[in-house]
Amino acid sequence: MIAIHDFLKRPPVQPFYAVIGHPVAQSKSPLIHNMALKHNGLPGIYTAIDTPGTAYAFVGKLLGHKMFRGLNVTIPHKSRIMDALDVVDALAIEVGAVNTVNPTRTGLAGYNTDVAGFEETLRPHALWMTGSPAVVLGSGGAARAAVASLKEMRVPVAFVVSRKPREISVNWPSRINGVEVRLIGYEQLRAHLRESAAVINTTPLGMFPNPGKSPVPFDLTDELKGKVCMDAIYNPLETHFMKQARNAGAHAVLGGLTMFVEQAAAAFRIWTGRGFPKEEAAEAISKSLPAAKP
Repeated sequence: MIAIHDFLKRPPVQPFYAVIGHPVAQSKSPLIHNMALKHNGLPGIYTAIDTPGTAYAFVGKLLGHKMFRGLNVTIPHKSRIMDALDVVDALAIEVGAVNTVNPTRTGLAGYNTDVAGFEETLRPHALWMTGSPAVVLGSGGAARAAVASLKEMRVPVAFVVSRKPREISVNWPSRINGVEVRLIGYEQLRAHLRESAAVINTTPLGMFPNPGKSPVPFDLTDELKGKVCMDAIYNPLETHFMKQARNAGAHAVLGGLTMFVEQAAAAFRIWTGRGFPKEEAAEAISKSLPAAKP
């Protein structure tokens, strides 16, 4: 990890790819993207570049560098980056966030591959979810991507759970990618869990270094029975929410590792047109996490 102003002082003389955001020190993107470059015999290096909001002015110089070949974008710049682009994919516009930037001959193009990450994780359980509502825990950019992915599962309605549903309602559309959005508070969670076939956590609750937390209150654990339960978190590999779901007898319990690898693979394909070593990437991440160490 390197600060953006330090990176620009001595930029690489070879093609480079990067992830920007703040914080990015814990990002596993450099690990798996450098693996993918080597796997495909492609020149270049992928770097995590720490870019707090106060340093965002440097991003334009980064995007205009002659060796720049591709960018991932994470918190807090996924929406702001859209103003710096020449073309933004229609789905990314609907989600309201870009996490992948590709330099082309005609300018900078933006995409949201988080949607693909959710889709590929949930797809094996699409039949179980078809025709039923889903609960999405959290109301940030990841929640919007999760809702957008539900179109592939033929989910008609997403109950998006927020601690302040009235306050955020002005920033949320009534539909995303054809899926109806209904904003609810946590006090309404029990009723909507009962009628839903899937529950997706997009909040940071349960993420390392605070793995003992869950967005689902303990007294609602039994409501996870028979559901497809997915956590977008991949560190730790099994979150407290996932343990709740497993103990309740969920239909399927899915972690964020598959999603993370799939969104990376989609970004890499946009940049290079090449395949991504998904199994090797997942194994490398698993081995690198504290929870995976003996």
